[in-house]
Amino acid sequence: MKGHGELEVLALRQHGLVTSRQLAGVGYNPHRTQRLVESGVLVPVRRGVYRLWGATPSWRMSAMAAILAAGPEAVLSHRSAGVLWGLIDQHEESRPLEITAPGNCRLEGVRANRAYISQQEVTKRFGIPVTTAERTMLDLAASIEADELGRLCDEALRRRILTTERLRVVVDSHQGPGRRKLKPVIAVLRDRIPGYDPGANDWELSMDRMWDRLGLPPAERQYRVRIGRRTYRVDRAIVDLRIAVEWNGFDTHGRRGNMDRDSDRRAALAAAGWYPLDFTSRSRPELICQTVLAVVGERRRWTLAPGE
Repeated sequence: MKGHGELEVLALRQHGLVTSRQLAGVGYNPHRTQRLVESGVLVPVRRGVYRLWGATPSWRMSAMAAILAAGPEAVLSHRSAGVLWGLIDQHEESRPLEITAPGNCRLEGVRANRAYISQQEVTKRFGIPVTTAERTMLDLAASIEADELGRLCDEALRRRILTTERLRVVVDSHQGPGRRKLKPVIAVLRDRIPGYDPGANDWELSMDRMWDRLGLPPAERQYRVRIGRRTYRVDRAIVDLRIAVEWNGFDTHGRRGNMDRDSDRRAALAAAGWYPLDFTSRSRPELICQTVLAVVGERRRWTLAPGE
């Protein structure tokens, strides 16, 4: 888009969005901004918030637009924060976005909570200001039961976006008469003492059950492979044949940094004589079965070859 490099730079950081204030900061007065709207370069999204032409609308864009419209101290919170953290599967279209801001805020399709949140309980995810995973747990405790909160906490622990130590600090800072509903999150912490292992997630457990159901060869769960100074843990390992099977969910493996680490991990396993296999939540059971059995047959022939 020739002649609008500043807008592209701004929008790139904000899911394709810019604000009136930001436009003014790079020399776009109201008259010039209006001309960009009339020409289709800018598309109004909320009051004072515009989408740059060509940017694809998404849930994250909607969340970012609400935060930009609500003001500099607004953050995504409660269930919407849970969606952004990937702890809640998806955002229901019928549900309003949930934000928290220190002042009054009225936005269509947004449920605004009026509260001040300390900077220690705020971070950014995908460039969107959001409550930390620990503060998100605290907010969700007001609307969900302890069992469900525990499941979300375990998923956050597995993904290393939350620690029980930081969660205790947040809970302690909100203790006191007349304060928020804390019993569910206190119950979650009571069951998660130091050394607690959250175990596999629901999808990985279903994959393990499927493995047994398909009658695939015996395999060690969460097997640790030592290669040089590194230890790698694989979801399933047929140890005698050195076959490593990974259940890869998109939330934990779909970002660039994680993809790079996964690639390095596979390379290290292969270099050490292991045969790495990756499956996802969309892998068909029959494909998993056929692939594993084919590799098992190949590895058995390979191990028998020297003695033939």
